[in-house]
Amino acid sequence: MRFSIPRYWRERQTYYRLKAAKCLDCGRVVYPYNDRCRLCGSTRVEEVELLNERAVLLTYTVIYSAAEGFEDKRPVVIGIVETTESKARLLTRITDVDVSELKTGMLLEPVLRRVNEDGESGLIYYLVSYRPVVK
Repeated sequence: MRFSIPRYWRERQTYYRLKAAKCLDCGRVVYPYNDRCRLCGSTRVEEVELLNERAVLLTYTVIYSAAEGFEDKRPVVIGIVETTESKARLLTRITDVDVSELKTGMLLEPVLRRVNEDGESGLIYYLVSYRPVVK
């Protein structure tokens, strides 16, 4: 699977800093960043960064099947998390956890993880995922 390098670099702020938008009218924080509030439609938004916020796991699913070339990444855990301060909700990968230890309500922290690469000398792709808080 090949990614679009220009698109990847254009969206790197969203991928690496968890760039979100806070509506100045209703106060809602949405990820990924959008120039218009998805709740009230206001265009009065400001950029906020979610990278330093912990999150609570609201729900999750475990995927045991994998596309060709991604078999070594099984199982994949995808979850919906809510950040503890801004209350933004994100659909994200949950990593560094045994599937049997997963539970809703667990506290998570963001972490940068390698997800793919374009061959041995190609671009390496990273995304922010969430893991259980390391004590």
